[in-house]
Amino acid sequence: MFSVNTRETGRAGERLAERYLVEQKHARILARNYTVRGGEIDLVAEIDGVIAFVEVKLRNRGSAHEAIGYTKQKRLSHAALIYLQKNGLLDCTSRFDAVLIQPDGVEYIERAFDFTP
Repeated sequence: MFSVNTRETGRAGERLAERYLVEQKHARILARNYTVRGGEIDLVAEIDGVIAFVEVKLRNRGSAHEAIGYTKQKRLSHAALIYLQKNGLLDCTSRFDAVLIQPDGVEYIERAFDFTP
C-alpha cells in the first residue's frame, strides 16, 4: 500500500506535469487519473488536435523509458482504448507521451512508446 507521502508526491508531480503541458504545449486537459479495471492514465490531453495519453514519472535518475515497461504499456493501452471507445474518439489520432520530472527539471517525451497488443 502507498504511504500518504508517496501518494501526495505523485499527485504533486501530476499537477506539475499538467501545468507544464498547459503552459508549454498549450494542451487542453481532458481527464486526470482516468481509471478502468486493469489500468490508469495519469493525464489525457488534447495537444494540437491529437489525443495524448500521458504517463507522469518522478525519477531521481534514469529515463522514463526504463520506468514504463511492457506491463505498464499494456495497462496504459487497455485504458486508452476504453477511453477512446467511451468518448467516441476511435477515429482520432492518439499517442502515448510521458512527462519525466527530475530534480533538474521536466522532460517531455512525445511518443514515449508505441503499443499494439
